[in-house]
Amino acid sequence: MSQYNVPVGEAAVRGPRHLFRNPAGPALVAQSLIATSALTDVYVIATGGKDSPWLAEDMVPFPAVLQVACWISFLFWFRRVRGNAEVLAPGSHKYAPGFALGAWIIPLAMWWVPRRITLDIHRAGGPPRDAWLINAWWFVWLLDGPLSVVFHLLVLHQTDYRNPVDEGLNILCALLALAVIRRVTAAQPAGPLPYLNMT
Repeated sequence: MSQYNVPVGEAAVRGPRHLFRNPAGPALVAQSLIATSALTDVYVIATGGKDSPWLAEDMVPFPAVLQVACWISFLFWFRRVRGNAEVLAPGSHKYAPGFALGAWIIPLAMWWVPRRITLDIHRAGGPPRDAWLINAWWFVWLLDGPLSVVFHLLVLHQTDYRNPVDEGLNILCALLALAVIRRVTAAQPAGPLPYLNMT
């Protein structure tokens, strides 16, 4: 099957094909930054956890900047593939394209809506599959993010996330995020869609 010969269904006839953008570039940037972040977590664990040189006072801005860069690149990629999904399967999404960004900051909804959007994006690229991967990534993200914050504040009464458990969750979440980005990107053809297989 070529990159353009993608069975996306009859609904794609109505899709605004000129809006399709190749997701490979944003995917590569997001994956590179997330992988770099995971490697820094490995380095932090290997060099003493919260006493690691990477976390020294003169280095504090760098981990924070890297984390922000990961989020920005991921959201840029996420918005790109959501826009492409509208081209590939118009009218089949529960949430509007704007939710690709907005869902991440809506209280409570941010705990499940982005997962639903990710599943819809992936299904738009072909037959449903690999839902287990997206679900696993989302479960670990919840453990590493919102649930971890709640646990540290309400149970541990502290905000020190530099321990082996938290660092391990960060690494696992990063690995799953890399796999999700790869799978979702691979499900979308890498081109301006000169034609589509409607059979």
